[in-house]
Formats: sequence, structure tokens, C-alpha cells
Amino acid sequence: MGTTVLAAVGLYLFLLGREKLSARQAARTLDRLETLRVGSLAADFDHAVQECRVTKSGSVSTCLIDAGAFRSGYPWKLVWMLPADWPDRITAMLRRAGLRWWRISVSATIGDERIQEINVTAIVDGRYESLEADWSISNQLPAHLTNLHPNPDQQKLTYMGWFHITSGLSGEGFRIRATPDSTEEEMLAGRINPSCLFSFRGCDGLCELLPDAARFLKEHHRSWGGWTSVPRSKCELK
Repeated sequence: MGTTVLAAVGLYLFLLGREKLSARQAARTLDRLETLRVGSLAADFDHAVQECRVTKSGSVSTCLIDAGAFRSGYPWKLVWMLPADWPDRITAMLRRAGLRWWRISVSATIGDERIQEINVTAIVDGRYESLEADWSISNQLPAHLTNLHPNPDQQKLTYMGWFHITSGLSGEGFRIRATPDSTEEEMLAGRINPSCLFSFRGCDGLCELLPDAARFLKEHHRSWGGWTSVPRSKCELK
């Protein structure tokens, strides 16, 4: 019995260490990515994602960074083979123990050795729900988004919009589509709070995941544009 307990504690500490190291890796990568713009050198992108395994297909380079504790798929496949609601109970317990699933995905379109478009998505298991941040910078907004912009005068410059997450752990996300004509404030609104990647409590709402976006919306008298049934976070109530 004692050996089993020690083995379980050892495994937990190992996974927790991997979780923390991967969060630091992702935080460094996000910091470098946030400095990139359309027209930045392809070498700058390569430097930004140096800690991420990059896959190239034609002009598009992509990479993924997963939460360290979840990089080995075999143990988690066994969890999902357990009866009924066991997997949900186990993953809820792991979240409280600091082992929260998250993923950072990055893609960039390169042409003439310069960045033409870059997209970064971060999805994390938050305190009550999944939270997702999705930002990109490209030369122009997709046509289907310009018609949804709340401000027609700026519809070709920047798009910001809320969306609902329905797969896996349900939740909410916020999408920012910027262009070279977007303000620096709008571009920086996509900054992802790296503390959400390693948290025992879990980030509470989009305002914790995207603090600069929350500040921008408040200063411009705008809201996220959607809601879910979870308790409102303290940063929303300030």
C-alpha cells in the first residue's frame, strides 16, 4: 500500500513539473509571437516558435504546444475507457490539483521570406468552463467578418467577436482579427495571460484570459458580446 501511494505521489509530482515547464515554454513563445506583424521576417517567426515543433506545408508553417501533463496520450486513453462519469470526475479532480489541459496552436503564412498572416489560438480549461483566445493579423479581414462588425467605419480594419464553445468542456471564446491598419491597442488586445496555463484555481472568465481585451472593451464602452451560465468572474464585476 505504501509503495502504491509513493508511486502515485511521484507520478503526480512528475506531471505537475511537466505542466509547469510547458507553461513556461508557452509563455516565452507567446511573448515572442506578440511582437510579430505582417511583413515581419520569416526568420523572426522561426525564432518565436523555436521551442515548438514546426510543421511546414507549402507556404504555411504550423506548431502546437500542449500542456505538459497531457503530452503522453496512453494514460489518458485509459482514463476515457473507464465507466460512465469516471473520466469527468477524474479530470475535474486533476484540474483542482493543477493539471489543467490547454493547447496553444500557431500558424503563419510566409511569402517572399516575410509573414503575410499569423494566427494564434489558446484554449484552456478554466475555473468553470473552457476559455479560448483566437487572434490573427493579416492584410485584410475575411469578407464574412466585415458584415458582422459593429462599427461600419472600422469594419475593414479590426474585428472582435465572442463565440460559444460547444465541444468537450463547454465555454466561451473571443476572436480578434487585426490588420496592419489596426491600432497598436487593438493588436495588443489579443495578449494571452500566461498564468492561465498553470493555475490550481483556473482562470475565471475571458477577462482573466485576455486582460488587455477586457480593458479595451471597457474603455470603448463595449461588451464581450455573449454570455454563459457560469458565475460571473470578479474581474467582470469591477
